[in-house]
Amino acid sequence: MIAVDNANRTGNYAVLYALGSPGFQSRHSQKDLAQIFAGLRERRIDVGRAVLVAPTYHIPPAITAQGQLRLRGGFEYRPRAIRFDVLFDLVDGGWQIAALSVAEMDASTR
Repeated sequence: MIAVDNANRTGNYAVLYALGSPGFQSRHSQKDLAQIFAGLRERRIDVGRAVLVAPTYHIPPAITAQGQLRLRGGFEYRPRAIRFDVLFDLVDGGWQIAALSVAEMDASTR
């Protein structure tokens, strides 16, 4: 969440891109990432506030059948929550972003 927030605040998506797995990087350029997160950026959604509370997981963190780590949940602010769905690939002993979705929505929506 911090990498998304920093990228949106600065307009520089290099770090978010660098945190991606090789597959993520082959599918998305830094320019693509700027377009993907344009809505959050233009509405000035403060994704960085995610550091203030622990996430609530809507499904337990787990390794998928494809060997990816999946984290899906939200940061429960009222009246608008931040929701996320992230897949990580294990690359050279560390987890790298394979897919990433971040959105702001009504806190009552899962």
